[in-house]
Amino acid sequence: MSSLHSLPNESAFHCFSYEGFPIHVKEYSRGLTEKPLVFIGGAFQNIQQIEKVSLALAKESWVIAVDTPGNGDTGVLPYSYDFEFICRAIHSAIKKLGIDCVNVLGCSYGSIVAMRYAQMYLGVDKLILGSAMEQLPRHLEYEFNLLLFLLKWNRMEEFADGFTNLLTNPDFRETNRLCRLTADKLRHALVNASTGMKEQFKHNTMRILKHGHTDLALMPDVDATVFTGEHDHFLPVSANQRVAASFKRSRFISIPDADHMFHVEQFRATVQTILSGLKDEDDKLELAA
Repeated sequence: MSSLHSLPNESAFHCFSYEGFPIHVKEYSRGLTEKPLVFIGGAFQNIQQIEKVSLALAKESWVIAVDTPGNGDTGVLPYSYDFEFICRAIHSAIKKLGIDCVNVLGCSYGSIVAMRYAQMYLGVDKLILGSAMEQLPRHLEYEFNLLLFLLKWNRMEEFADGFTNLLTNPDFRETNRLCRLTADKLRHALVNASTGMKEQFKHNTMRILKHGHTDLALMPDVDATVFTGEHDHFLPVSANQRVAASFKRSRFISIPDADHMFHVEQFRATVQTILSGLKDEDDKLELAA
């Protein structure tokens, strides 16, 4: 591992390539901890959009935020390239940074990548999954195919309504102002999505439909923390509990007063949940006492 250190929250941006596709990473607080936390966000969460969370985590951990091929400013990754390809790209970047052992955080779409990475490579110490996606439920296959058709027909208002209603819980919006504001902001971004974002959504969604099933029987023996919002109806509590149960050493945490957009609705609780997942078992027992 490199011996380079940086000041807390100091950052450095790197642009690598893997088999012709770019992969972008941003480091925060390099060397603050022995192992970095590799942070893989959701399909619409590029490095800039997860920076608030990254900076909060970087107060206590070395963090490496990742824009995988097909996300952020990396352009479009055709859906014929599977999640294993994305894992190989991430591994290539980690090796170029001189790192041998990591902790991995993956949220939603990024949870698929994180689980596959832990299956493929040694050197993962702790695995943290937010809104873990084992597979796309049958009813969501229909919803996602409908969203793809709405994009194709350029019916952006209907597309934005449909996707917003998946990622934020309509019933929860009725009683929670922050959830309602989050949904409005998300819908506005979707209605005004650029051509590039539309193409990324198309291929990332088709990648989930074609390659998104993860075999939980093949989960490695790593320390795992799985969490989501208690009102998440996109990847509900029961689905996350099933993922957590597939690990020999795991815990599931439900974040109160939040749905799939937990990082916005319960920012501090989300950060503390992630940081708790980085602690060694003895420290967790002390916290629980």
